[in-house]
Amino acid sequence: MRIDSNYRPRAIAVAHTIEGLRDGRLSRREALRLIGGAGLATTAFMTLGRRAFAQDSGTPPAMATPQIGPQADGSTLWHVKVGDMKMEELIEFHGFYPSEFTINAGDSIWFDYGMGGFHTVSFLSGGDVPPIFIPDPEAGTPTAGAPPKLILNPAIAFPAGGDSYDGTGYVNSGIDVFRDPGQPYVLKFTKAGSYDYLCIIHSSVMKAKIVVQEAGATVPHTQAEYDQMAADEMAKLYEIAKAEKEKYGQATSTQNADGTTAWELTVGAGGDTQARVQSFLPKEFEITVGDTVKWVHRAPGEPHTVSFVGAGETPPEDTIVEQFADGTPKFVQSMDTFMPQGGNVWHGTGWLNSGFLGIPQLGLPMDFEATFDTAGDFTYYCALHGDSQGNGMAAKLKVSPK
Repeated sequence: MRIDSNYRPRAIAVAHTIEGLRDGRLSRREALRLIGGAGLATTAFMTLGRRAFAQDSGTPPAMATPQIGPQADGSTLWHVKVGDMKMEELIEFHGFYPSEFTINAGDSIWFDYGMGGFHTVSFLSGGDVPPIFIPDPEAGTPTAGAPPKLILNPAIAFPAGGDSYDGTGYVNSGIDVFRDPGQPYVLKFTKAGSYDYLCIIHSSVMKAKIVVQEAGATVPHTQAEYDQMAADEMAKLYEIAKAEKEKYGQATSTQNADGTTAWELTVGAGGDTQARVQSFLPKEFEITVGDTVKWVHRAPGEPHTVSFVGAGETPPEDTIVEQFADGTPKFVQSMDTFMPQGGNVWHGTGWLNSGFLGIPQLGLPMDFEATFDTAGDFTYYCALHGDSQGNGMAAKLKVSPK
């Protein structure tokens, strides 16, 4: 796979944006605070990018709105929704809506990211799903026993394959929050066929199909009908998400012989569906010193962490931003969030982290357990979808004295 050369200026623009982060003008946490209760770490990068462009030009670029419908050349531009979210409820929909769409050869589709959500639109043409993380090709061999330096795969992060698709090759939008602000993703389909596509980041559930008929054929639905199908699909998913929140809204417990209690809470819900509850359940809970809590991950394929940091202490960033030798951005995955840290006992200070949970195909665990030996009120969070200030995917645990 390669990144198309015509996208290099866009990558350099992103690198320039990242300089604002590196020289202290902006931080990811500042961006998170700007979007308040949403707290989605990925959305922070979108905010960061728009602010950096604003600093250069004085005005953030406006998103160009494609004109859906018949075009001057006789083709049609269609509209597909890429994911969605109910930010106030921390519910995301990880799918393409509607999930199946029929057009004609020569037509194009505007894949609309809407509010964003760290997604790709990717056509693999029968190829393997590329890895999200790869070893840094510029890093040396790690010392014995040390993990490799992992980076976000540039072939996923940035666009590849051009702006048309004939059923062959690797065509990728790039991750939405790293795309040029103001530039919609429109893809033209030049050859009849049935084409599966997916979001590489959420490949376990976020899949859909485009059926391309011969040019001039009668299409089965209008755009308005497709929009209603999309709304109906998301309405069903919303009901699933609400049911998941209700199902796991209460903790379960087992009494131990020593008088302590073993509690079971939830980190993320939605099962194998496209309805993703990006929340800890319950969001506030009280235990007693000596008790143990197990957080069970209930949304396979969606990574989360359970992370505690001492009051007034600075937690590690999940993503460390560097540059390749050619100046393009390099997003390094912090091992402080990716791997378990701090053991399994929380003393009220330091850094206690589960590591990434929830991707069984990568061998990642589906639960994390910790014992609490210190009384206090503690905020904990997911390093990917929240922050230590309690924004986004965060919760509160009160540990009472015996």
